[in-house]
Amino acid sequence: MRESFDQVTASDLGKHLIGYERLLALFKDIQKQTPKGVGLKREVKTSGTYILLQFKIGDKRTAKACNCDFTEIGIVKALEKAKQVSEALIRYSSETEFWNWYDEFLLEKNVIKNDLLTFEQAIALVEENFWNSYNGKKQKRDRNNPSHQTCWYDAYGRFYKLLPIEKIVNHADIKLIVDSKESGTKNFKMCVRSMKKLADIIGNTGLSDELKKIDIRQTKYRDDLQSISLDDFLQMRDMVLNIPIDDKRYNIESRKSWMFVFSMQVVYGFRISEVFAVQNIDKPFVTRDNVTIAALNDPNNKDMIAVVGDKTLLGTTTKTGYRLARPLVPPTHLDLIEQLEIKSSRLPIVRIESNNPVSIRHKYTKTARQMLCNWLKDNKFTQTHALRHLANLNGMMAGIPLEKRAMSLGHSPAMNDTVYKKRQTTKTTLDLLTQSTNQAIPLQSAVAIAHKLRCTDEKSTKLLAAIYNVSEDEITNIMLVLL
Repeated sequence: MRESFDQVTASDLGKHLIGYERLLALFKDIQKQTPKGVGLKREVKTSGTYILLQFKIGDKRTAKACNCDFTEIGIVKALEKAKQVSEALIRYSSETEFWNWYDEFLLEKNVIKNDLLTFEQAIALVEENFWNSYNGKKQKRDRNNPSHQTCWYDAYGRFYKLLPIEKIVNHADIKLIVDSKESGTKNFKMCVRSMKKLADIIGNTGLSDELKKIDIRQTKYRDDLQSISLDDFLQMRDMVLNIPIDDKRYNIESRKSWMFVFSMQVVYGFRISEVFAVQNIDKPFVTRDNVTIAALNDPNNKDMIAVVGDKTLLGTTTKTGYRLARPLVPPTHLDLIEQLEIKSSRLPIVRIESNNPVSIRHKYTKTARQMLCNWLKDNKFTQTHALRHLANLNGMMAGIPLEKRAMSLGHSPAMNDTVYKKRQTTKTTLDLLTQSTNQAIPLQSAVAIAHKLRCTDEKSTKLLAAIYNVSEDEITNIMLVLL
């Protein structure tokens, strides 16, 4: 079901920003994080856009260059330099001493640049930049967080470990690593990006220009994606829970708790780890603006809104951070929440058995997959992410608008029209065609039709306001525009 227009919501605004817009958004966010008394300013010249540091020294405020281009790397470096200036303003009592320091250490005027860095030195600079920057949720990266550690490894570390660290940075050795990856794959694209980052950080424009010539468009995708229909899931659930008590694999409590996790995926579209980050599974949650959201196990809770937190019970971070999610119940199974016993709030206990950050980050998903392998002898269904896609399709059947589904799932609306339609089964497609709930037309269109039919009296206004859950004033204002 495709919408007739795309609407950007607050939850996915960053995913819609492109190019210069994204840089401006980052710059504005970094400006808020500078130390008191030191600010950042953009300077646009014919030769390019640069960043100035603004601060007061003596009796007047000044704006000085800091050798930072208006790029993602330059913006992060400018923040670090702003912190250095803040400390230097306290450290030096003499303006002469301060400016000598500024020229020598901040602008590096008297330092002879050494372009003969080893791969080891270059990697250290990239890693320093990584830990001093912010992730997609605008959170400062934490060296002790297993999720952040794994992000470093996935994006850079696994490729950099292939480089001859004792050798001087050179194009030939980088090309060997890049050529070892299959062109057109996601792995190839990430490898080139990691090497491009290294070249940019050390300022090697020649190497950077060579890497820019490589076509990193992804043309090859996985062809082993699994799909499952809701009826198939319900059948699997019955088989897993109705096991004979004399079966050696009985362990019914473990089965019930992990089936609760999978059921939460089907109803809300959660990633496996996000189920373990839900804040209101068995107790109410109070938001920052003092709104109480009922516990999912509350027998009087009809809305069943779930609150996903920033972290899981193991301390790993969730992909999208804090968000609210609504149940995605298809019209073919209106009693799905009751049928899957979502109000049971039966989370399994998962314990960490390793200090390896990669193992910790993937503990939930690996354990979930192992459970399926233990239960299902034929191993036909092992990809739990397919349940997240199933929830999205359930939401489509229920006529839930694209933007609201994206908000609940924690991704951009565009994702629904690309990746999330690849796992449609024939059964789901037939249900979408024959049993979907029709979605109401947009509010403006409904008011326009009412106006055309001369249904502009108070009763019609009240009816439209009730259907679209807006104020009567909003309906009246739209009608006035049409007059």
